[in-house]
Amino acid sequence: MSVRRIIRSEEVTNAKALEILRELASRSQLSEEQRKTLDYLEKVVKRRGDEAEALVKQLMERFGFTRVTAAQLVNLSIDSLEELRVVLSYLEKREYSDSELKEILKLLTGQ
Repeated sequence: MSVRRIIRSEEVTNAKALEILRELASRSQLSEEQRKTLDYLEKVVKRRGDEAEALVKQLMERFGFTRVTAAQLVNLSIDSLEELRVVLSYLEKREYSDSELKEILKLLTGQ
């Protein structure tokens, strides 16, 4: 058994992870963990990878979020201001005004 080294790591959205796993599945047999992850992602991902990535970039540029925070917000199916407020209280050190939260939620829900 060979040991693989991690060359680089990057926070990716669930949509990007789904694309990566689908590509891997088209070239080789997936491990049990990879198959379970693929199955889960196929059930929960609601955006294409490029849409999710564009949203991550928007959140980073408009609100100054780190990539980790922006990706987590995109991965979660947040649909209320209260839920967004709670999630951000764990991810970020600062408070957000109601107008900022509404703008973030609008981006996340596409409305």
